[in-house]
Amino acid sequence: MIQRGRFLCYRVFDVGDTIALDDVEKMIGARRVDIQGPLVEGLVLAVRPLEVDIGTCTLRIPSLGRDRVLMATCSAHVFDFGAISFMYEIEIEPGTTIEQLTPLCDALYDAPELDTQGRLHRQELVNRFGTSIEKPHDWREAESFTIVFVEQLAGANLADLAKSEKVAKLLLGETSERALSAATRDDVLKNSFSYLVDDLVIVDWNSAFVVEPSGSRVVPFVLELATSQLLEFRYYDGILENELARVYDRVEKSRPRVFWSPYGALMRKVVRRFMELTEFTERVDNSIKAVGDFYLARVYQAALARFRVPEWRESVESKLGLIARAYELLKGEVEVSRTQLLEVVVVLLIAVELVTALYGRF
Repeated sequence: MIQRGRFLCYRVFDVGDTIALDDVEKMIGARRVDIQGPLVEGLVLAVRPLEVDIGTCTLRIPSLGRDRVLMATCSAHVFDFGAISFMYEIEIEPGTTIEQLTPLCDALYDAPELDTQGRLHRQELVNRFGTSIEKPHDWREAESFTIVFVEQLAGANLADLAKSEKVAKLLLGETSERALSAATRDDVLKNSFSYLVDDLVIVDWNSAFVVEPSGSRVVPFVLELATSQLLEFRYYDGILENELARVYDRVEKSRPRVFWSPYGALMRKVVRRFMELTEFTERVDNSIKAVGDFYLARVYQAALARFRVPEWRESVESKLGLIARAYELLKGEVEVSRTQLLEVVVVLLIAVELVTALYGRF
């Protein structure tokens, strides 16, 4: 039975290449994130994000019934690598059991109403930040993640909860009365961690169950950081996919020319994109190295693995390699065209010399 707890529903958006946090801090009076509690000393960030209070909003989730209205407190974390994470905090009614909470989880995990609210808040902050966002992106997709954050729990042993089918169903939002298969249950619960005897973290692909009596938000922040990494790799993977398709299409349609190369402008765009994406991966590396505490690092790495971030990263790096290869090929085409032009010029000069010599003799 949950005596004190809340839902932390995240909607994370990409808004641009980078965000000048110092400018935003002065512009709207935002503050740097300041997380308190145990383990916080292990969270070492090169650039602390900004925290922006947005206020309260009402949410009507049709699947919960027409008369059910949820009150949410909204805040945002603004990251320098171009992401904004909105958190909608919804209080859990004291005395709610895990079984009673599962239908609410099912409704909240992928609620379109939260997506819509997030897009509205995204546009609001983008307008307020203005030129502080470098090279804005018009990509409206969001990465969602929900944490059931419990500060006081009654009538449960945490060691048993870490193996409980009820918690597995909670994380899946599975409302069926039928039991989960052992393989499914074990897969959902395999990423379970405890630092002290009275805390617990279980991470699934779009949800987590966190018991933290101290109320510290350090673990939710680490999971939020991992979610933002997933979002950024998804965004740039899509960019690279479109870029490669454009390169292939342009190369296929272009025809070689003797006096000029049709690939000059395309090559400049490829180089610019390659540099931009290489810079992005460096920023991500800096973020990944930000977790210094061993326990937090385990939670963070488990979240990255569960979110399949390494696979997305590999896809991005593979496409970066293809773009680098395309650049080399285009560069070779340009050099061949220049060589051909020089050869034509040399032949013409020789011809002029011959004609001049012959004209002089006759």
